[in-house]
Amino acid sequence: MTVSPPPEPNPGYVEYKRRDETFYFTTVVFLVEGVLFRVPRHPFADGSDVFRQMFQLPIPDGNGNEADGCSDDRPLRLELIRENDFRQLLKALFPDHRRSQKMPKTFSEWRSVLKLSAMWEFESAKKLAVDHMSPMAIDPVDKICLARDYDVQQWLVPALNALVKRKEPIGMKDAERLGMELALKVAAIREGVTYTHQSYPLQIGERQVAHLDFTNAIDAMLVHTTLASP
Repeated sequence: MTVSPPPEPNPGYVEYKRRDETFYFTTVVFLVEGVLFRVPRHPFADGSDVFRQMFQLPIPDGNGNEADGCSDDRPLRLELIRENDFRQLLKALFPDHRRSQKMPKTFSEWRSVLKLSAMWEFESAKKLAVDHMSPMAIDPVDKICLARDYDVQQWLVPALNALVKRKEPIGMKDAERLGMELALKVAAIREGVTYTHQSYPLQIGERQVAHLDFTNAIDAMLVHTTLASP
């Protein structure tokens, strides 16, 4: 009895089995300030616990079995988010999506990435923003507020140190942004510097403290200081 070999597979016929977990991309449509963004979903699901949990929510009854984000007609609405902020985050998440696509460059653009990545717990995007912003010449008060608002611990003490060394005194605008408690404590560290001449303390002339390090005093101050936004 002759046994025939199995037939060759027909290359024109592909039997559906399963979706590859790595290279099968689904898309999601976001609506931000009236603008639709259609992008691969996996960076959001893989990089953010917030979006991962959002995508796992059951589909509400009565919406045609379509989840928000599945089409232009049912976009995932991101309320209270600025269109440009979201666009800068997409640049950081998809730097090679298009040849013409560019990474954020300016302080303002990276601040948008930092803001949204901290809000939505994109740890890799947040680290990318911190790495790019760290070398920038940022005003000490701005950097303190960014460190406090977006939990960038490595910026806080150096920025406070720079503020203590600043020639200009703590003003009302600084106090409004920092909060009165923090502003007063920073001012106390600043005013605690004395200049000695022939064993007599002098409080006159221009501040000459650029060579000093106030890290220990700042660390002690932060132990009993509330850093919540004013």
